[in-house]
Amino acid sequence: QLKFMHTPHQFLLLSSPPAKESNFRAAKKLFGSTFAFHGSHIENWHSILRNGLVVASNTRLQLHGAMYGSGIYLSPMSSISFGYSGMNKKQKVSAKDEPASSSKSSSASQSQKKGQQSQFLQSRNLKCIALCEVITSPDLHKHGEIWVVPNTDHVCTRFFFVYEDGQVGDANINTQEGGIHKEILRVIGNQTATG
Repeated sequence: QLKFMHTPHQFLLLSSPPAKESNFRAAKKLFGSTFAFHGSHIENWHSILRNGLVVASNTRLQLHGAMYGSGIYLSPMSSISFGYSGMNKKQKVSAKDEPASSSKSSSASQSQKKGQQSQFLQSRNLKCIALCEVITSPDLHKHGEIWVVPNTDHVCTRFFFVYEDGQVGDANINTQEGGIHKEILRVIGNQTATG
């Protein structure tokens, strides 16, 4: 658990698809790596987790502009990636999502007090971001807090975070701060990252 992410729904991904992971490890030996966030809407994550992040610029998969050119867009700042996940937008709540009455709501909280936990990720309001390991090669283009990686093999998703029911993460996380970077490496261990 990375406590600074403020969600219990954290998933550590120790490897990517085999060919991508092999290319990534070879590039990492040459150039080293660091960490940055990637935010995307919920409907994109099945493909991202299955296939890894891909360069969608100038394809039908592109959802946002490519102001800084073609590549995978990342940021060392959590606030920027939360914005791309839709976390900063209000979501309409349907009648099905609202508690029917205060008595139902209080009985639900009482059952949780008795040790029963609510079902995992039953919310209709899910937001997700990833923390990725990024090769620090000359190809990594940094435009302030926006980073662009043109090479698909130079980004591997390492953590996946899910927020539900309007839960929000800390918008002030900067992966380049010493303490944050050290904590990421501690949680990952020596399996994928070096200090």
